[in-house]
Amino acid sequence: MTSSRNMPHVRLSVSAHETIAAATARALPNEAGGVLLGYRTDSNFVVTEVLQVRGHATTTSFVRDDVEANRLLTEFLKDRDPSDPVGYIGEWHSHPAPVGASPRDLESIRATARAHPEPLILLIYSAGTPWTYSGRIAQRRFLFAPRIATADVSYPPTRFPPLGPLPERAVRGDGPVFISYRQSDGTKLADSFEELARAAGLVVWRDHTDLRGGTTTDRLERALTHGLSGAVLIVTPDIADSEIVRERELPRLLELDRADDFSMCIANAVPRAIGSLKCDYAAPDRLLRLAPAQPLADKKQANVLRSSGQLDIIRDLVMHRVEERKPIITRDGRAFTIKIQSRPATFAIDAGAEDLHIRVRAPESGRLPPAKGLKLLKKTLGLVGDAVHASGAQKVKISGGAHLSVAIALGAALPSTEFNEIEVVDSYEQIWNSSRANAENLPEIRTETLQRSDSPSAVSRVAVFITLSPDPDRAAFQSLIERGPGFDVALALSAGDGRIDPSSAGAFSEALAAKILDVASTFGRSEVHLAYHGPYGLGVLIGRRLNTLRTVVYEWTGELSNQERYVPVMTLEPGAGDGPIVAVHSTSRARL
Repeated sequence: MTSSRNMPHVRLSVSAHETIAAATARALPNEAGGVLLGYRTDSNFVVTEVLQVRGHATTTSFVRDDVEANRLLTEFLKDRDPSDPVGYIGEWHSHPAPVGASPRDLESIRATARAHPEPLILLIYSAGTPWTYSGRIAQRRFLFAPRIATADVSYPPTRFPPLGPLPERAVRGDGPVFISYRQSDGTKLADSFEELARAAGLVVWRDHTDLRGGTTTDRLERALTHGLSGAVLIVTPDIADSEIVRERELPRLLELDRADDFSMCIANAVPRAIGSLKCDYAAPDRLLRLAPAQPLADKKQANVLRSSGQLDIIRDLVMHRVEERKPIITRDGRAFTIKIQSRPATFAIDAGAEDLHIRVRAPESGRLPPAKGLKLLKKTLGLVGDAVHASGAQKVKISGGAHLSVAIALGAALPSTEFNEIEVVDSYEQIWNSSRANAENLPEIRTETLQRSDSPSAVSRVAVFITLSPDPDRAAFQSLIERGPGFDVALALSAGDGRIDPSSAGAFSEALAAKILDVASTFGRSEVHLAYHGPYGLGVLIGRRLNTLRTVVYEWTGELSNQERYVPVMTLEPGAGDGPIVAVHSTSRARL
């Protein structure tokens, strides 16, 4: 703002302005207020600090708590140098509508000024389009009521340069998803969204990994204007203090959201009341200083105070990605592509061109997949089948690699009853296809019963060890039988000389699954405990054939021979709920 030569001028520091504006945003639709600290030079004032004071606030009034105000003032001034000119210079409060000082406001500052020899400031900060200040100076006079004069008010401009026009290709329907948040209270939620999105197959842009060290706002601007497909705006109470979200990220995201192929999701983590699990849908506009306008209230918001809210957003983003890629899939008649890795990609630009790029958290030590990563996969794996159906693809192509238990779970998410053709490309570029076209010359499946109970238990369990080794080491599986929950039958399935043509994997996986289904049916609807040792691709194909069974999947610890174990890591039940993973077991210790 520009000062007039004919009126006193009040200049606010950056911190003083931000304190008033953030307090106003948090208090809406009620008023907020407090005291001003600074110094005077001739007829002008500099406000260096602002104290927010509790009080009785409504939509039309604010009466500060004098005891609280005096305590805060005393605490602020007690350790200051006697030569420091900063002291009490006035009052401020906010208005939820674009109006200046009311007659009651003027009478109040007159009453306060009567007790002070020096002039006092009254600042009113009003929400509107834009939010603005109005200022008054109250000067005590002998024998007369204090004089009230209008003051010009200014504060430093934003440190960000004006936004330029959006470049071409600012939006790419299958590009990364940007996460915008306030670090102080939003980092935990942002971490959760990032991991959940990666487990669902999305590519994520995140500041701590994708914004390189030593970068400036120019790098952030580039990220916001070069090929995003969507964004998650995480709204937490402290976002009212985030200049970079308010002044840089949000304006760009609102621009991008005008494009049909951009998906902006609002994750609302602001409760209506302390301890409530109901969110305040007016909070995003209020805290980001957009009120009284409601551009964010009019958009879809997810209540992430409840865990289901995060998954709702991830589901929307997955379906948006698929919808954008669907024309290419259907036009070319190509397969729906899924890449899976047991480590998260470091940067957004590292992800390939797959329709979904699923990343499972890597082990921090040892061979076992961490339970936290599997729990994320439990939430998202059910979306894979939905995504394939939505794409219209007639075939699914899987690449990458992960733990064998994850391979089986991925197969269970794409059951043979719903998806006709699956092919898995392994790290040697061999293709393991679900087709039964090459069903000749299959290796003989040898079945060896290692334990059988004459009196089935109330909860029947079947332990199955599948290996392609012609001379398998059954020590770890034997330990599972001995230490396990009690099995009605335990058998090992092996394949002749251990060789299998990947092109016949469809028929071979069907034959293996038929063996398991046959023995399981002997004891009713048994729970199958499966320890698998074989090619990753075959594991996917076996998993898709177990769609009628409840299956506990094991991983080999790979420890020394006298300690090696098969450890249960997850339970699959494809027909239950959002499946196929219905339980994740602790992998912190090898109990079995």
